[in-house]
Amino acid sequence: MSRRVFAFRSIAVLALVWVGAVGGFALLSIRTATQQAGEELNAAGSALHRIVSQRVAQHDAHLTSLAALVQSADPPPREAVRQVALAIMRFYPRIVSVRIVAPGVGGAGGSGEIIVAAPSEALATPLPAFTAGVFAQAPGEARAYADPAVPGRYFLGKRAGAPGRPLAMIVEIDPALLVEGEERPEATRLRLELGGQSLVDRAAAVPQESAALETLRFMRAIDSQTQPLKLSLDRSLALAQVVPMGSVLLFAVLSLIGLLALRYTLKQRRDAARSRAAAREAQERSLLLERETRLAHASRVNALGELASGIAHELTQPLTALLSQSQAALRLAAPGGDAQRLDEALRANVREAKRAGEMLQRMRDYISNRPSARLPCDINAVVGDAAALSGADLAQRGIRLELDLERLLPQAVVDPIELEQVLHNLIRNAVDSLDRTAQAEKKIVIRTGTSAGQVVIRVSDTGPGLAPAVLPRLFEPFFTTKADGMGLGLSLCATLVERAGGSIRADAGATTGAAFVIVLPAAMPRMEAAQ
Repeated sequence: MSRRVFAFRSIAVLALVWVGAVGGFALLSIRTATQQAGEELNAAGSALHRIVSQRVAQHDAHLTSLAALVQSADPPPREAVRQVALAIMRFYPRIVSVRIVAPGVGGAGGSGEIIVAAPSEALATPLPAFTAGVFAQAPGEARAYADPAVPGRYFLGKRAGAPGRPLAMIVEIDPALLVEGEERPEATRLRLELGGQSLVDRAAAVPQESAALETLRFMRAIDSQTQPLKLSLDRSLALAQVVPMGSVLLFAVLSLIGLLALRYTLKQRRDAARSRAAAREAQERSLLLERETRLAHASRVNALGELASGIAHELTQPLTALLSQSQAALRLAAPGGDAQRLDEALRANVREAKRAGEMLQRMRDYISNRPSARLPCDINAVVGDAAALSGADLAQRGIRLELDLERLLPQAVVDPIELEQVLHNLIRNAVDSLDRTAQAEKKIVIRTGTSAGQVVIRVSDTGPGLAPAVLPRLFEPFFTTKADGMGLGLSLCATLVERAGGSIRADAGATTGAAFVIVLPAAMPRMEAAQ
């Protein structure tokens, strides 16, 4: 099932990578095409801007020439001015009419006349409403006007004439002719504005897609002080224009083939690496298990050596009692002895012999190097055995061992000898900690209980405690705070507890001394523990 899940995930990742690669290529193509189209529009717009600026500058030159001719005589040479104006209009069709107006004509105030108008049909067109504004300009000043009453046109007005006899020179211009047909870029919308009023708005010569992916815009003011026109070019880009479908499809096919080949190669390498790793892991696990077994046995032998004096003292008591009771039994066995007291002495000998035998058996079990055998155990009984094994040594050191065992405690599936070794290691660490303190009361407390359906064993002492800096590394192999320590005790404890499916940790919330908490999964419902 896991292989199927892995295969499905690898295919899903492959599909995501492929879609991402194709999408990235498409986006890159769109960006490249859009950037190229923008550069083309910018180049075309700059060229058109330069042409329009040159043609607009010609208007100023024509107006200057006419002003010089008008002011060459008083009155102005009407026919000469008219001929020059007609010649200008003939060579520059975008100039629709030229008028020279005296004050008072067409509502300008006063009495005057149109000195010249060209062509003749323009005479019927009323004078623009801004004519009075031209007279208000400074002498020689030129200014452009857009009249809403005359759409699609704009006017260039200049004040001329002799002092005291001002004249308004008005040139009517068709802005649509500022750009000739072949000069406008294809597929672009052309607009010319003056003072916010649209003069020219030509749609693109090539029909545009209704749904444009992006609209590119070129906008720049014409280089003219007198005719501040604004030139705009808009180009709409459809998806088909910016995405080369042939290239995208080719890339999609090639990338899919490449990813499938890469997946196959990686799968072969991964399978080979997994096989090598499995073989190496099995070998390492075998070596580790063998080393852990040897380490556990060596630790038990070492611990038993440390407890030798205490065990010898412990055995002295039943042996002394046996000797005393045996001597009493000999006396009572003589003729006339008390049979009842003889029976009591013999029974006492049996009890003491069993006690010594149990102690020796516990020693043999503890030091044995038999394979681990996990079975449902009474945890309180294991704790009691560990306490009995260490009791004499603790008493000689002036350390009080206190047991606080929960009366009803579930069993747990453990190896009792391994759990006893864990408890003994924790007790030895507590003893080392208490030996370094000078306080009056030296105490080790072993408490059992339950939490969330699990068996909990807590071993604490009244020593100086653990520094916060060492807590994260307590169970690392070869990490120790003792000058003569090897750093394997707590590491071995963690290995043995985890082998039983449990966990061990230092209780960082301990208020005094050090405390370690062992958590083991319960094997069966709560039962009455042995007393």
